[in-house]
Amino acid sequence: MYKVNLQSASLRLVFIVCLIIVHCFFILSIVEGPSYVYADILFGKSYHETMHTYLKEADTSITIAMYFIILEPKGVGPINELVNDIVDAKKRGVQVKIVLEDSKLRANRLAYEKLRENNIAVYFDTPEHLLHIKGVAIDDRYIFLGSANWSKSAIQDNYEATYFDDSPQDALAFREYVDNIPVQKNDIFFPQTKGVFISKDFLLSPDLGRKLLKAQAYKQFDLYLLLCRIQEETGRSYFEIDYDFLAKRMGYQAPKDLGEYRNEHEYYYERIHRSLKRLSGYGIIDYKKGKVTLTANIITGKGGPSITIPFEYWEYGYSDSLSMRAKYIYLICLYEASRSTRYPFWFRSQKDMSKLYGISDNTISSAL
Repeated sequence: MYKVNLQSASLRLVFIVCLIIVHCFFILSIVEGPSYVYADILFGKSYHETMHTYLKEADTSITIAMYFIILEPKGVGPINELVNDIVDAKKRGVQVKIVLEDSKLRANRLAYEKLRENNIAVYFDTPEHLLHIKGVAIDDRYIFLGSANWSKSAIQDNYEATYFDDSPQDALAFREYVDNIPVQKNDIFFPQTKGVFISKDFLLSPDLGRKLLKAQAYKQFDLYLLLCRIQEETGRSYFEIDYDFLAKRMGYQAPKDLGEYRNEHEYYYERIHRSLKRLSGYGIIDYKKGKVTLTANIITGKGGPSITIPFEYWEYGYSDSLSMRAKYIYLICLYEASRSTRYPFWFRSQKDMSKLYGISDNTISSAL
């Protein structure tokens, strides 16, 4: 097979030794496999596509440490797809562990709750340190490390880069590192409140809630919140007014002696009609011919931090027992909690509150 002119025994010996060495290296390469198989730098959509492929093929384990994972509320998006891949992997028997940054509670909430609902081990780290990793290890073999969080903007808009490698040594080191991060093992979220949506502009605009507060228009304030509840329950911002119903919900009771009023309906009508006209005069609603439009509280404008008044506000009688100042500060507390990264906990100095919401220190102090 080899045409080599070997002139001496020594040359033949050297040739045989060389063949043996080459053969040994060949055998070792087959047995041990290459220490480096594949590596790449992933950007934008290529990151999402590659991650999607490897999550779908995960066989034994998935380990993720991520600053935040943001799902699209409507359930459709690149990150929703990746989280669905993780849920499917869990159902296949793959062991999954995910650690998220605890200062990003609100951003992570949808993903966290979906993962927990599917019995996936997902945790927030402890407040002592910042978790700023954006990494994924799959099957203790494949490793993704880079700048990209799991968000739609990271995939579609931002300049992000992630190093991807087929490296069992690095993947295992990453998993062990994540396993040693202290986590909060209990569910740290309070249940999200169901209730009545109020636009944040009601508090932030000088032309809405502040006008009612400064005018001490407490009846109009209560009526407006009731109208918002009707809007929430019907899904409409434009509806006919049931004067008797609203008056009774507002606590009005027709006297036995109606005096100038011909009947109870006329008595109730007059009280609600006056308040509606006043609200219309403030520009908070549009009121014409027994119909109301909540021009300052359009439901389709939902998105981001807002105010959600629990239904218990009315059921437990807080609408009747609290002063107007206390009610107004209560709405501020609900809004601050909704925008806090540590919902429902929040902090803002009294000076900042006064400046942001256009109310006096005395109003804040007397309401708390």
